[in-house]
Amino acid sequence: MKKIASALLCALLLAGCAAPAEEASPAPVSRTAPAPAAQADHMSSSLVESSARPMPEAEVLAAYERAQRVYGWFDLAPLPTSGESVSVNGAAYYRVDMEGMEELEDLRACLRGVFSQELTDRLLDGRSARIQYRDVNGVLFAAGESRDPDSGKGQARVEVEQTEEAVCFVNVTVDLLGEDRETVVGLESWSFPYAFVDDRWVFTDFRLVS
Repeated sequence: MKKIASALLCALLLAGCAAPAEEASPAPVSRTAPAPAAQADHMSSSLVESSARPMPEAEVLAAYERAQRVYGWFDLAPLPTSGESVSVNGAAYYRVDMEGMEELEDLRACLRGVFSQELTDRLLDGRSARIQYRDVNGVLFAAGESRDPDSGKGQARVEVEQTEEAVCFVNVTVDLLGEDRETVVGLESWSFPYAFVDDRWVFTDFRLVS
């Protein structure tokens, strides 16, 4: 990354999900108060294509918003959980309480509707992500706490850079704030590739910028 159901079912599950975007303040995990909404709504768009086509800017921006919500499940706030818990290797895992997210493969399919296979594997490998998920007796459990967005980051500006038919970039510029959390003292830029891979448009690299 340069600094500057099935997959279709997953895509249908994402819209309206209350999982946090990068500027939203996260709710705590549902064992104290609900995090994202306890049931995923449906969305009409499909990310699976038969061939590459130029992507309208509005579709790319909508995909970026979806990617922020989904990536937030691994970095900002876990999926909503119930009070049921298990201990795995000394860590407490809580049962995920969201319709359509019953087991790890449901979450994997959901990720593959938004991210590349490599990025999906990295999020689920249990080492790279701050919030972790695993199957326990065929049931999806989550470990990890919610975090606050970076208070040193301010407004983010998002632009789409069309490069070629099968790839474009979502360029994000974020204001860096001073100690008063109001004065802009610098900028931080990120560029996220959105590419046509394995018959679908996905982000091949991603992170939350705050």
